[in-house]
Amino acid sequence: MPASSEDARRLLLEAAGLTVLGAPDEAGLPSPGEVWQSVAGFLVEPDATVPLSTSDWAAQVDEHWLRLSRESELLAPDGTFLIHVGGHGMGRLGWALVRWNDDAHLAAHLTDGPQQPEFVAMARDGHTSCGVTTEEYDVWLVRSTPVPGKAPGN
Repeated sequence: MPASSEDARRLLLEAAGLTVLGAPDEAGLPSPGEVWQSVAGFLVEPDATVPLSTSDWAAQVDEHWLRLSRESELLAPDGTFLIHVGGHGMGRLGWALVRWNDDAHLAAHLTDGPQQPEFVAMARDGHTSCGVTTEEYDVWLVRSTPVPGKAPGN
């Protein structure tokens, strides 16, 4: 059994195929809550959707996430980025610094229940983010440009 929420998150991220590098210096970065608001707000439109009725929904979510993340330069040249998991009681934790691995499977592991992927990722400098949320019958992937200290609509 993990000793703490941080240990549980590390094990979950490793099970998803990511290399956990620790906690970043979060000074000047948008908080996970601010990023969640920017990708899951009432007026948000998805950049991609994947129906949960699709047999390979998790693989499709991962493909879209990787494409959107590369297009927006969310992944640093060395494959590092920040991630926050919404499920498993980890919502109060800050960002985790991780490295992408080609065998990673985020949607199947970073969930808030069966077929409910819930996570946000952000570039290390905070310039862009991409969230994955479950919305009734689909998984939504949403890119945003979070602004530290400013929630959407302010």
